[in-house]
Amino acid sequence: MEEFQTVASLDLGSAMTKVVIGRLLGEGEIEIIGMGSYPSTGIKNGTIINIETTSKGIIEAVSDAELMAGQEIDSVIVNVTGKTLKSQNEKGIIAITNKNREVTEADIIRVVEAAQSIHIPADMELLHVLSREFKVDDQTNIRDPIGMTGVRLETEVHIVTAGTTMLNNIERCLQLANLYQIDRVLSCLASSEAVLTVGEKDLGTLVIDIGAGICDLAIYVEGGIGYTSTIPLGSNHITSDISIGLKTTIEIAETLKKRYGHTQIETIDPTSKIDIPAISGRPSRSIFHQELVEIIEPRTREIFEHIESELMKSGFKQSLSGGVVLTGGGSYLAGIDVLAEEVLGLSVSKAKPAGLSGLSDKVSSPEFSTAVGLIKYASKLHMLDERNARIGSDREGWTTKVKRWMQDNL
Repeated sequence: MEEFQTVASLDLGSAMTKVVIGRLLGEGEIEIIGMGSYPSTGIKNGTIINIETTSKGIIEAVSDAELMAGQEIDSVIVNVTGKTLKSQNEKGIIAITNKNREVTEADIIRVVEAAQSIHIPADMELLHVLSREFKVDDQTNIRDPIGMTGVRLETEVHIVTAGTTMLNNIERCLQLANLYQIDRVLSCLASSEAVLTVGEKDLGTLVIDIGAGICDLAIYVEGGIGYTSTIPLGSNHITSDISIGLKTTIEIAETLKKRYGHTQIETIDPTSKIDIPAISGRPSRSIFHQELVEIIEPRTREIFEHIESELMKSGFKQSLSGGVVLTGGGSYLAGIDVLAEEVLGLSVSKAKPAGLSGLSDKVSSPEFSTAVGLIKYASKLHMLDERNARIGSDREGWTTKVKRWMQDNL
C-alpha cells in the first residue's frame, strides 16, 4: 500500500487555537484526517500574551486532532500574524554574466539578494521574500525566467519581516507542547492559498481574513503578492461593543451576534424583538432587533474604513479586477459583504476552503481558512521532503531561504 506524507498545521488565532492534520495525496490533493480546537485564552489581537496558557491550548487542540486522525504528530507548520509584522516592495537588478546570456538559478539568487539588501532592525527577522514578477531586458511580467536569454535581469519582490520576540514566543510555546516547527507562514498568505484560485490571483484580488482580534489583508496583482497588512480590529471588537451597549456579558453578546447579528438595518423588521437572558440576578429583557444592528453596523463600517485606508495606501485599488474575498470567522456576519461593497466600492464575495477530501466537512468553513491554507502551502512547497535536512538547525542561512523562495514562487 502506498504511503502518503502527513502534515499538521497550527493556527494560533485570537479566539481559537486550531490544528488540522492532512494527508498529501499528490497533485495538490489533500485528505483531511483530523482536526482539533481549543479556546485561545493566551492570545490577544494576534499576539501571545501568556506562554503557559497558549501552550496548553496547543496541547489540547493537538490531542483532539491526533485522536480523530488515529496517529500522533511531532511537528507543525504555524501561522504568523500580529502588529509586529512589516512589509515592503523592493526591486533588484543584475547583469546576466554567463557566456550564453542565459538566466540560471544562480542569477535568480543574485537578483533576489539584490532586491532584499535592505536594513532589517535587530529586533526583526525576515519571514518571506515573495516574487511579484521578473523582467529580462524589455520583457515584463515573467513568472519563471530560467532559461531565457538577455543581458539584464530584474525582479520585484514583497518582503515581510516579523518581530523577533513574537517569533521566539511562538517557538517557545511549541517547545512546551513538544512540537517541532517545520515552518512559519504569514497568516494572510496561508488564507489566500485556501480560498483563491490562480485565476483570481492573476486578475487582482484582495483577501480579507476577518479574525477575532485582527484582520489580515493580502493583495494579489498579476499572480503575485503586491501588498500585505494587518488591521488591529476584528469580530471580538464587535462583540465588545454589543456587551457594553446592551449591558450584558461577553458570552451573551457573542451569542446574540452569531444568532441575530446583521449589518443592514433596513432588512430588519422594525417590530421584531430579541430576548436578552438574565444575568447577575437581573431579569431577562427584550429589545428591538434593530437596536442590536445599530450597535454592530458602526463598528463593522469602521473596520472596512480602516481597510479602505490600507487599500488606498497600497496603490493597487484600481488593479483589483477580481474584487474582494472575505474569509475568516468574522465573515459569517450577515450582510457584511454588502457593507464591504458599500465602503470599499468593489465587488465582494465570501469564501471558504475547498478542494479537500476525507473529513473535509470538519474544516470547510471560513474560520479554518488559515489552518487549511497552511497545509496547502506545505504541499505546494514540498516542505516535507526537506524536513530531515532542517531538523537540528535553529536558523536557516540566506541561501537556503532563497532556494525555498524559488520553490514558493517559480
